[in-house]
Amino acid sequence: MSFKLRAQLLIALIVMIVSTTLTYYHIFQEHEFALQRAERSSANVKLTFDAMLKDTEHFYSFRAFSNIHSEGVSDAIKKRDTQALYNLSYPRYKTLREENPSLIIMQFHASNGLSILRMHRKELFGDDIASRRPMLREVHKSHKLLSGFEGGIRGIAYRIVVPVFEGANYIGALEFGIDTNYFIEKIKKYTASESVLLIHQDLLGAADERFYKNGIGMYRYSAIRDDQKELMALFAKNNSKMQSRVITLNKKDYEINPLFLKDSLKRNIGVILTINDVSKGYRGLIEIVMGSVLLTLIMIIVFWGVFEYIFNRLFEKLNLQEQYIHTILDSEHNIVIVTDGETIIYANQAFFDFFGYSDLTSFRLEHQCICDFFEEGESDEYLKAKMDDMLWTEYLMFYPNIEHKVKMSREGKASIFTVHSQQMDYKNQIRHVVVFTDITKLNELATLDVLTQISNRFQFDKNLDHFITLSERYAHEMSMLLIDIDHFKNVNDSYGHLVGDEVLKKLVHVLLGGIRKSDIIARWGGEEFVILLPQNGLYTATKLAESLCKAVEAHDFAPVNHITCSIGVAEWKRGENADELLHRVDEKLYRAKEMGRNCVVS
Repeated sequence: MSFKLRAQLLIALIVMIVSTTLTYYHIFQEHEFALQRAERSSANVKLTFDAMLKDTEHFYSFRAFSNIHSEGVSDAIKKRDTQALYNLSYPRYKTLREENPSLIIMQFHASNGLSILRMHRKELFGDDIASRRPMLREVHKSHKLLSGFEGGIRGIAYRIVVPVFEGANYIGALEFGIDTNYFIEKIKKYTASESVLLIHQDLLGAADERFYKNGIGMYRYSAIRDDQKELMALFAKNNSKMQSRVITLNKKDYEINPLFLKDSLKRNIGVILTINDVSKGYRGLIEIVMGSVLLTLIMIIVFWGVFEYIFNRLFEKLNLQEQYIHTILDSEHNIVIVTDGETIIYANQAFFDFFGYSDLTSFRLEHQCICDFFEEGESDEYLKAKMDDMLWTEYLMFYPNIEHKVKMSREGKASIFTVHSQQMDYKNQIRHVVVFTDITKLNELATLDVLTQISNRFQFDKNLDHFITLSERYAHEMSMLLIDIDHFKNVNDSYGHLVGDEVLKKLVHVLLGGIRKSDIIARWGGEEFVILLPQNGLYTATKLAESLCKAVEAHDFAPVNHITCSIGVAEWKRGENADELLHRVDEKLYRAKEMGRNCVVS
């Protein structure tokens, strides 16, 4: 047996031993890998939960602002006229309850701490509720809006307390309370996770402790299934801070993420534990073993070939290294290019797969720079070919700590990438190694409404601020439509939520068919939608709103017999901020509802 063959067999044996060792290690470390996956998932769940709280506070603070400034309301609060206040607020309370049945509290408070009116129990008022409620005491003291979770008789609710002023004088507060189950149901809808609600034993407030005898550490729950008790016990073991973790039970891995419920003082008064089965199972182990076998064979072939090549052609060592690097880069799923800023010098296989070219020669016949494909978005968040009079590659190096994003399309489908660049000096010439990582799915989760696939409220807020800035700078007109489906609760009650969801999607289709590509549509919440019309005055916006109203009325929403909508229209005024514009258009929508619905008010 020749020396070369013995050396090649030795390399193959070493590769097999190392590969086998790593495979067994990976199998035994599968629980650790599941924990790492859970940590990434935990961050996404917490971001989703934080966004829910922010949206809820934003939504009800606007509703409170609209109600307080309705005619006669502040005067009734000042006079503590319970009956007048009830008569003035009941229509809006009824509408809010129709929009969200989980709204369990709408209550007016006097500045001295006494309750003026509980909309849900109008016969009970005049008690010193502030003496039992720290959040109310703080609002009466600071005269500032507060939000957070606070205890009640049967549990805790998310509360938004908005101060009421007459001129500069503080006269009381308006409180909304949303049942915690509202958030649990949304978490299950968006993450498919089961949830367990617990309350801190020292902060039960008015809750009946008979319902909270069992729990985990300092936290108590009122109800839990038998199959979850052992899982909760394992989660609580050596986990006093209740950190996210993966629990193995009955040969399954469960990812448990805590979502802490904070009161207005930022104390943890409760926690929602989300439970998700993340078991990889037998199939996953088979994939690991098969992948390891395949990788071992590839490594043996590669090392065998490398040794053969070096042994016979030592003087071509540099060419071999270059080929090896190309192989690694071509196996990378992210797009990797080398460029001088204008011309692409090298690209990996992922580049050709995305753009549909066979090689750089055919690409260069039509393009020189990948920046030819850079697209602008609705705001300035995406990279352009030139930024601040610099080439895009220079801009990347000049601002290394900013997250840079690029939008590119292929066959009509847009993709979003994060961009990272490293500079190198090659024969006294600057080269940039640039990696484009596809984050389209993550970007859609962050910016699009899951059901209707149009912008969500978070993305619309960003666009609104951007276009207000542009309108201020260039003195452009801009208008906004706020659209609400009339009696949508009846649709859900009569036909079910699945049909209701289809109605929402069909409505979006109708609205998209009646607006320009430059107009921005978003789901505002529930059955409400908002449309921003850049460079459009009130007259044009009103005509468009009337056209959309008629189009919705004429559309077939089968099996629902008839769908109509109410639309408020407002034109942006110079110097007006986003909250002020949204408040005005919300008032217009409310007037449209009061006028009998299926109409436009501008």
